[in-house]
Amino acid sequence: MTKSDGPRHVAVSIVYSPSTGRLLMVTSRAHPDLWIFPKGGIEKGESSGQAAVRESWEEAGTPNSLPSPKDEERLMMLSLPSKKGKHGSIWHVHVLEVKEDVVECIQEWPESNQRKRNWFNPEQCLSKIQEWSNVPSHGENDNHDETPTTAGILKHSEDDNDAEDVRDDAKGESKKEKKKKQQKKEKKGGAMELALRHFMELKGL
Repeated sequence: MTKSDGPRHVAVSIVYSPSTGRLLMVTSRAHPDLWIFPKGGIEKGESSGQAAVRESWEEAGTPNSLPSPKDEERLMMLSLPSKKGKHGSIWHVHVLEVKEDVVECIQEWPESNQRKRNWFNPEQCLSKIQEWSNVPSHGENDNHDETPTTAGILKHSEDDNDAEDVRDDAKGESKKEKKKKQQKKEKKGGAMELALRHFMELKGL
């Protein structure tokens, strides 16, 4: 899906083990000591559920044979609009249920040499997301000025800058550019946190 087609559609995977109540997170490639949920763009011809399964397999090593959730089974959708007339993105959040030991049996996956994975309880996940959001961005690939808002949420199917323009010699980036990247990162973190809190509420966690 190209920019001219409208908002970029992104699949987000909340991988949940019902037997332990824990969720699977992966490390960011830009920050190998910080944790996020698997996510990525939905490819042409894919449903959001198929993309969620694929992204989770590629980034976290969950079985690529997991059943693909249907569109109506999405946990929620988040609209992250862009400023200045640019296209934003739509996040399709899916829950994938799988036992921890099934995942741990898989030792190699497409990004196993680029990321670590680990299971955390929901409160730990919230803390990890907030930590990722607050650490200064270091050139993370993000072409969208995304601002999650409550008004942009489509509910679960069951319920229905003035900055000085001074160049940084090491990065070649101005303070204004760095600030903008960090704001985008914080907004993405807010979207992940919003999705997780909604999941916790539904599950009574």
